[in-house]
Amino acid sequence: MVEDRLARINPDQVSADQQRVIDRLGAGRGRIPTPFNIWLHSPRLADGMEIIGTHIDAAPALTEAESEVAILFTAVHWNAPYVVANHRKHALKAGLPEDAVLAILGKRRPDGLTGRLGTVADAVRQLLAGEVVGDEAFDRYEAELGRERIAELLVTIGYFTSVSLAMNLHALAPRA
Repeated sequence: MVEDRLARINPDQVSADQQRVIDRLGAGRGRIPTPFNIWLHSPRLADGMEIIGTHIDAAPALTEAESEVAILFTAVHWNAPYVVANHRKHALKAGLPEDAVLAILGKRRPDGLTGRLGTVADAVRQLLAGEVVGDEAFDRYEAELGRERIAELLVTIGYFTSVSLAMNLHALAPRA
């Protein structure tokens, strides 16, 4: 199989629409994250993904650790080694214990996660499993997370589903 099917955007050959997104990425994140080399082929799509991705990256209602739990579970669910390797590092840096990260990588709920972090883990696992969220579970998620964090959680799962699938389709191997 071909490794790295990513057709990187040549900065010297971008359209005006692509340049506008690149400029916003630079202003919002200081760099062009790898998936944008895929999405920039469709500047309108890249524009929308930039808004969502920069929001998740810079101003989430979820803590960094809560976001990383959601991202890791999502990447593991989609068997996305590039995203797993990248966000394993982020999760540890965000303060998740090594045993919790290893449990997520092993498709298990970490035993030591309590409070909101545990609720995030439970919600993400239930959603990715395609389970129907019953009233009791929803009431718990709403009470412990609130509607704003639930919305953020859903967008994080959706965004990183797209990232995971994009990295897999384009055969990106984890960075060494």
